[in-house]
Amino acid sequence: MLHGTAAAILTAVLAVTLAPQPAQAAIAVIGTVYKEPQPYEARFPDIIKLDDGNLMAVWHRAELHVGTVEKPANGTIQLSIWNGTVWSAPVLALAHPRFLGDVDMRDPKLAKMNDGQVIMTYFVGAKLYYSYWREGWTRFTDPLQLTMPGAPASMASHGSVLPLQQGGNPTDQVLVPFYSSGTEGGAFYLRATYHPNQTERLEPTFVKRIIKNDNPVGRRYTEPSFVQIGEKIVAGIRSENKVDGNDELQARPLAIGRWDAHDDTTNPTFELFQLGAGNPVLASSHHLLKTVKNGQEKIFFTYGNRFTPTRRPTYGIMIDNPLATWTGTSRLLYDSGAYDQANPSSVEAAEGWYWTLAFNANPGSTDNGRLLMVRSLHTDY
Repeated sequence: MLHGTAAAILTAVLAVTLAPQPAQAAIAVIGTVYKEPQPYEARFPDIIKLDDGNLMAVWHRAELHVGTVEKPANGTIQLSIWNGTVWSAPVLALAHPRFLGDVDMRDPKLAKMNDGQVIMTYFVGAKLYYSYWREGWTRFTDPLQLTMPGAPASMASHGSVLPLQQGGNPTDQVLVPFYSSGTEGGAFYLRATYHPNQTERLEPTFVKRIIKNDNPVGRRYTEPSFVQIGEKIVAGIRSENKVDGNDELQARPLAIGRWDAHDDTTNPTFELFQLGAGNPVLASSHHLLKTVKNGQEKIFFTYGNRFTPTRRPTYGIMIDNPLATWTGTSRLLYDSGAYDQANPSSVEAAEGWYWTLAFNANPGSTDNGRLLMVRSLHTDY
């Protein structure tokens, strides 16, 4: 079925005219998920493969990148399904959509659980929520807040829930990555028990700070995202430094953390991601996709590249050995020409065949509001 889907995709590639186009021959924009009508724009997409082989995508539909009480973004979450041929007309992801608080619903992330149900996390203001979906449903459930005693008062997320395995077998344990601001903030996770048939699917049982802000002084750690490689958790954590005298943040190399998936007591080990001396990977919003090639677990890492302060185009790297020092070749996947881009998410649509979601948020452009699919192959990396 996957090979048939890939063949259908090849014959149905859409001619989308965007500038500039990706540089590599095999890397190309192959279609549009949806183009939001003005004044709305599509941002912060996420995509996963369902048990039936279809793909599910969600994204943040809003008038602004960040809303305020005075100028709300009017942000909601859109949902669409790829059936192997076309994307469905998008619908509001929640069964009973409503604004939660005074700002908007941000950074939706999807996780397929071991039983095929899907957990979607997102945050509103300083609170983290989740909803769930199961096969046959057309919407996600009403929001449930994720917190527990000992968790920070301020919580945000940009990484999916991770269902854990042990010895290659599924467990009822999940990790929920999140981050918090301030000197006592940083990157965290909640450990939770998954209850597939209860209204409250996730029962938090433990909270752990992975790495603290101001380590070193001025450093901020946000947007942790996890994959499990063997019995280890591998985390990518966005790293930035405050600039003296203002609130501006400058990109620093991605922090890579590793620890035992089943042990909350030991501290992670860390390294900074560099592709050789003097070549730091300045990842500004990123995504980790576990893939298997010839029996070996790898990570397809996509990220917004902050090599220049005026833009952050989307790049991809295949990490062949995630438990060792990360190496690989960085490939340009998409550049909209605007600063407000990246926040990528990827899925392996067929073996060795990756789709990465990108977007155009560039007011005044005829492509403003477009959510795109960028194809790349394992051989590109």
